[in-house]
Amino acid sequence: MKSITIAPTDTTFLHATHKVVIDYADVAALGSGTTGTIAIIPASGTFPAGTTARFAGMQLVTAFDASDASINSLLVEVGDGGDTDRLLTQTQIAVDGTEILYKVEGAVTQPSSYLVADTIDALFTVAGGASPTLAEITSGELHIYLEITNPQNSMQKVNGPLS
Repeated sequence: MKSITIAPTDTTFLHATHKVVIDYADVAALGSGTTGTIAIIPASGTFPAGTTARFAGMQLVTAFDASDASINSLLVEVGDGGDTDRLLTQTQIAVDGTEILYKVEGAVTQPSSYLVADTIDALFTVAGGASPTLAEITSGELHIYLEITNPQNSMQKVNGPLS
């Protein structure tokens, strides 16, 4: 996984300040379960209380596939420990499913201000086949875009990957 701070001149996805690149190796590393979570912001530790997530979107660059051809579903959602889809609701990203290439979440769940230090997480769920596991994912790439602000930066867009 790679977390990238987007320069103001490189606006790509509405007001995004951060881009997170997740590829198949990140998902496969989640192991032998059917679900797994990757903390995507910050890259390590937690962000401070008062941080606000104002926008979330995703681009499926390459649909995910698995070594088991029977696996026909890989879902992703973006949120936190209190609500796993607070920022981006469950979305199909498997090549054998009806994958969604682009998604921007509506204002129903955003902005979300955090009263305590926390992380923003991507939750993956695999299904199909006799005994599907995340370790069987062999290809795919997903970009997640977020706008994050922080009171320690005078409510300006957060500089750096929040690590």
